[in-house]
Amino acid sequence: MTDNKDYLNTNIDKKNQNDNTYQATFKVSKTSRIEHLINQKKYDEALEKIEEILQSDKEYTNWNLKGIILDNLKEYEKAVECFDKALLINESADIKINKANSLYNWAKLSFFPEGNYDKALELIDYGLEVLPESEDPSEFYFLKAEILEGLNDLVEAQKAYLIAYKEFDRLSELENQIEYLNNTSDILIIITGCSFYNFTPESGIIVDLVKDIENEHDPDAVAVMKDNDIVGYVANSDYTLIEEVKSASDIKNIMNSEQKAEILFDYIGEYTIAKLI
Repeated sequence: MTDNKDYLNTNIDKKNQNDNTYQATFKVSKTSRIEHLINQKKYDEALEKIEEILQSDKEYTNWNLKGIILDNLKEYEKAVECFDKALLINESADIKINKANSLYNWAKLSFFPEGNYDKALELIDYGLEVLPESEDPSEFYFLKAEILEGLNDLVEAQKAYLIAYKEFDRLSELENQIEYLNNTSDILIIITGCSFYNFTPESGIIVDLVKDIENEHDPDAVAVMKDNDIVGYVANSDYTLIEEVKSASDIKNIMNSEQKAEILFDYIGEYTIAKLI
């Protein structure tokens, strides 16, 4: 909030301008008194006062002040409306920041405890649109990432986290991975269970794929072998798969007797992607 210095206006008796004994008086502006109420967290009283002022003075600073009060009262929709009225008069960066922060707070409330993830995502995107480029958007992207996780959109959530952390090289790498997954003609699989077998998958490692016909849990199970040891399995359940890959059931009948796969990359920290070779 910009400081309101109207209270420093001095009223000087014109008749005494040449008199060294003139009396100077200081006016405390109405909005300064309201700011004092805000600092005292007396938001209801402050709201009452600013509404009185707005009846006769619809200056943008008054709309902005009302928006600040309503934001503190958690009446975010009404706060945003006030900031919009202020911005129609003066497109101040400070007012845009106030509006963006209200949208952030509104999105946070919609996300939790309300659990309205779609609305929260819409609000945080709007906040990012309003926020001036000069401002750091990290907190907005952190919240956006959490909302996207709630919506189970893990890829977009990872993008938002990387932007929030300013890890733009990793963001570029992720975008390249997405493009590859969407356009490749390679047959792709996901390898699961590596941590259980104390195996660290790394890009370029070649592994063997072997049908595990004696697996009592999955008749289509395909074991992933390295140096004759099981180091994982080809993913074969909905919660371990993504759209762009084949399941163990999908590849079981197209595998040759010495089928190999090359580990390509870790995808969004959740999936080990490999291709059949």
